[in-house]
Amino acid sequence: MELNIDIAYAYFSVIMMIVGIFIGVIYTILFIGKRAGLWGIFSKAGEKEWKSIVPVYNQITLLKICKLNPWFIVLYLDFIIPFIGYIAGRDVKWITIIMLVGLLIYRFLIAIRLGQAFKKGDVFSFFTAFFQSILFPVLGCSKNEKFGDIVVRDKKKIKSATTTK
Repeated sequence: MELNIDIAYAYFSVIMMIVGIFIGVIYTILFIGKRAGLWGIFSKAGEKEWKSIVPVYNQITLLKICKLNPWFIVLYLDFIIPFIGYIAGRDVKWITIIMLVGLLIYRFLIAIRLGQAFKKGDVFSFFTAFFQSILFPVLGCSKNEKFGDIVVRDKKKIKSATTTK
């Protein structure tokens, strides 16, 4: 039995095209779900909903909702640095790892503060850091979820209270 390479290549191409379309559809569904969740989170937090659509501005507003310094956006945008290094012809392996850790820290900061605001536990916050496209719509689109105030402790007050004892 002789295998025709052209037919095998055609079958492989069709299979890869179907897989690519499937992945594209899943990505689009998750992208739209995350945007809908952000829209609802912004609405419940009292922010204008259109801010959830603008790419970097939505993260700055999310930081303000979570009562974090807006300069944490640097952790969100630090993925640009390895691309610049790669274009310049540099070895960017370690820089890429460091930048991905920064992005993960950023996602955990947001997830923990949103978990506090919506009165969710630590487990929900942990999974929100990894599965934002699934759990942001749970927070934003559910009628049962209410946005509460985030309590941020002042380190100066805590330190002075412990030293006066």
